[in-house]
Amino acid sequence: MWNSDFKPDSGSGHFHLDKWYLDFAGDEGEAMIFYAACLSWRGFEVHYTSWLRYDPIKGVTQRSAFRNIHMPEKTNDLITWSDEKFGIWGRWEAIASPLFARLYDSDSGYLEWKCYQPASRVELVAGQRNYKGTGYAEQLILTLPPWKMPLHELRWGRFGSRENQLVWIEIREEVKQQWVWLNGIRVEGCSIEDDLIILSGKGLTLKLDKGVVLESENKINTVVDKLQGLLPGFKRIIPLQFLLAEECKWFSNGVLYSGDDVVSSGPAIHEKVNFKPTV
Repeated sequence: MWNSDFKPDSGSGHFHLDKWYLDFAGDEGEAMIFYAACLSWRGFEVHYTSWLRYDPIKGVTQRSAFRNIHMPEKTNDLITWSDEKFGIWGRWEAIASPLFARLYDSDSGYLEWKCYQPASRVELVAGQRNYKGTGYAEQLILTLPPWKMPLHELRWGRFGSRENQLVWIEIREEVKQQWVWLNGIRVEGCSIEDDLIILSGKGLTLKLDKGVVLESENKINTVVDKLQGLLPGFKRIIPLQFLLAEECKWFSNGVLYSGDDVVSSGPAIHEKVNFKPTV
C-alpha cells in the first residue's frame, strides 16, 4: 500500500535526492519544464532549480539556480510552485488520478516514483505573460547514488489529449523493465522506442514526431560541474561513463492510432538517456 506520509529510511546512507519535475504545454505551441531538487550527501545539502522554455519563434532557452529555491507545494489535487529569480508562478490542478511505483529496490536504497498528476490543468505567470494549457507533475525519491543502479538506457515520456493520457517508463539493462499506464490503468507487454509506443494488447499505437529537441547533451556532467563548489569531492566519486551519459529530450506532437484510425492527438514530452556511452 502506498504511504502518503513517506519519509526517507533511516538506513538509507549518505545519499538522498528529492527531485520534482513539472511541465507545461501551452495553447500556442509553447512548452516549459521545471525542475526543483534537494540533494543530500555526506552532510552537505544542495538545492537546485531549472527552467527550460520552448517558444515556437525564439526556440529553446534555459536558466538554472542553486540557492534559495522553493520546492513545489502539494495540497490534495493542487500543486503550486514559484521562483522569484525566474519571475515564475505556476498552478497545476490534477485532472487524472495519481500513479505510484517503486522503480528500484535493494539493500543499498531505492528509487520511488510518485506521479501526482499524469495530466493537469496549468496556469502560469512568467514575466508579464499569463499562460494556460496542460501539464504533468512527478516527484522522485532516490536513496542511493544512481550510478550504483543497474542502468543502461532509460526511456520516459508522457502524452496527453482530451480523451487519453499515456505515461511510460522503460529501463534497459540485462533484464528490461517497463511501466506503462493508459488512462490510469497499467498495460503490460508494450514496445517502447523513441518515436513509437505500441500497446499491442490494446491494439493502439502512439506515434511521436520528435518535432522539437528540448535538450541534447551530457546533462549529468553539466549539472555536476556546477555543483563542484557546493559538494566538494562529489565529482571524483562518479564513474566517467555515468558522467558522460547522453540525454535527449523531445517535445512532440503525439497521435494515438487504433489501426489506421486516429483516436486522439496531443502534446508529448519524452526522453532517452544512455547511461553507458562509449568513452
